[in-house]
Amino acid sequence: MPLVTVKLVANEKMGDFYFTKNQEAKAKELLKSGAYTEAGSFFLNEEGEAAAEEIFDMTNNPGRQYEREKYYGRKRSLSVGDIVNVDGADWLCCSMGWWKLP
Repeated sequence: MPLVTVKLVANEKMGDFYFTKNQEAKAKELLKSGAYTEAGSFFLNEEGEAAAEEIFDMTNNPGRQYEREKYYGRKRSLSVGDIVNVDGADWLCCSMGWWKLP
């Protein structure tokens, strides 16, 4: 079971991802500057992009509110610019899907 850690970008930096074509470069820049905070860690059956998608669904799907609060608390939903780390690999939530950061 992979360890999955959610990293939320600072609220004031979220909009940066909507106005840049190179979301990967923006995420790397913000990671270096400390603009991300760890929101929680979980063990999941899914791996890689599927694990990132599972966390996205859990935090955004109203039908999973009970599960969300149990494992994730009342933190904000995953959104564009946030990162899900799955066993050491960072997956960036993009405006269309996921991008594995090198």
